[in-house]
Amino acid sequence: MAALALAVLALAASDTAAAQNAAPAKPPRFDIFTVAPVPVDVTAANAAAARDQAIVEGQSHAFDMLMQRLTLAADRSRLPKVGTNELNNVVQGFEVANERRSGVRYIADFTVHFRADAVRQFLRQAGIPFAETVSKPLIVLAVLHDGDRLALWEDPNPWRDAWTNANPVIGLVPLVRPIGELEDVQAIDADAAVKGDDARLQAIAQRYGDDDVLVTQATLKTDGPQHVVDVSSTRYTPGQPGTEQSWVGSTAANPGESDADLFGRAVLATVAQVEEAWKAANILNFSQSGTLTARVPATSLEDWVAVRDRLAGIPAVRSSRLVSLDREEARVEIHYVGDASQLRTALAQRDLDLSGDDPDWVLQRHSTSAAAPAPH
Repeated sequence: MAALALAVLALAASDTAAAQNAAPAKPPRFDIFTVAPVPVDVTAANAAAARDQAIVEGQSHAFDMLMQRLTLAADRSRLPKVGTNELNNVVQGFEVANERRSGVRYIADFTVHFRADAVRQFLRQAGIPFAETVSKPLIVLAVLHDGDRLALWEDPNPWRDAWTNANPVIGLVPLVRPIGELEDVQAIDADAAVKGDDARLQAIAQRYGDDDVLVTQATLKTDGPQHVVDVSSTRYTPGQPGTEQSWVGSTAANPGESDADLFGRAVLATVAQVEEAWKAANILNFSQSGTLTARVPATSLEDWVAVRDRLAGIPAVRSSRLVSLDREEARVEIHYVGDASQLRTALAQRDLDLSGDDPDWVLQRHSTSAAAPAPH
């Protein structure tokens, strides 16, 4: 019995250590044509009328949120007005949570599901360009410049706190906000993040499933009566130096606004910049399409199935067909919208690498390189 107890304790300790060292879970993939949560709070003549009005208002608000997700800000003023009939055409259904009601008031959180084909048709008929390729998640490294001091994991860091507390509308670029566990601290520090040290960026990326990294730096200027946050942000694909994208911005405080709220607005402005850049690069051009045939290294049926399943979730891929399968490789025919460069970007978001050129394309799953050593 004593030996059994010791074995159980050892197993528990091993499991605890494994859990502590395990990489944090990636954010779940989401259906971009589902919007949640959509809060509603309506008062009317009676509870039934309040609920009916809440359904219409909730679906309308959800559609606005969907348009914000798919379209560029510059194009939204050209969106047609959407009435009840149009909503009925594009809404597939909805779910209700946290429902509360009184004699005249109705409060709830809706999850609204839209018909993808109907939404696409609505936007194409309106002549509004849109994107629906979901980016790989971005690991946010929020660095605060405080005089000569750089803070990433160190406290205080109100810039990191603002990212942790931010609740932006869910768009096409999912965000991962590390909490600064020991493994995060060992992977990268503020100085390496600011310098864009590729080895250190690879180390933190591999902690989170080989995601991309957003290094966002903030400086709070307090000279004079008005506080201002200057932000400089760079998106990195670790292991691929030279592919960086950068943005700068400045957010001025409103009268009486706290620094915490100011940082919060600066976060939302930065997210909007990243989202807009992603959408602009991935607008689907339905007037352009193509077909290519690629070799897929596959030593088993399971290898091919793994690639096939990833292809099925890529909006730019309209269809794919297995042409042949032998002991070493599969050949797949891919019909896609847009150009080959956009297709390559879309595939990369699902960890699929497309290389080569006509007529010799190669499609394979991305292989993660060995983790970089942690700094001492």
